[in-house]
Amino acid sequence: MIGCGWPLEVAFRGATSVPGVYRFEVTADGAPSTCQIALPFGCDTRPTCDAIDPGWRLTLSGCALGPDRETIDGLTFPVTGPNTLDIIVRRDGVEVGTAHAEPVYTTSRPNGPDCEPVCRSAPSLSITLR
Repeated sequence: MIGCGWPLEVAFRGATSVPGVYRFEVTADGAPSTCQIALPFGCDTRPTCDAIDPGWRLTLSGCALGPDRETIDGLTFPVTGPNTLDIIVRRDGVEVGTAHAEPVYTTSRPNGPDCEPVCRSAPSLSITLR
């Protein structure tokens, strides 16, 4: 049985491996939340967020490859994708990327027209960090 993928993914491009303290300010459907992480981060480091479950997750990679290969690749909405989305990314207090989106979702039934689940997803978004 095939399951659903993430409803929405946001990819970061550009300066995704510059060391510093990153703060992600996300407003999804009018609900604000923030998470913060320092880069380099190491494999045991988790972002610090203002909510136990802000509804989205940072996508981090390269921790096993060493500090010079770690990157912050983006964020995902693993359960429910928002209809409106605003993102501000700051590095060491300086804004390095922003985005506003109103994703257009489609539904699909990957296991056939009469089978569950019904999946809702939108095309990936991209933010260039400077």
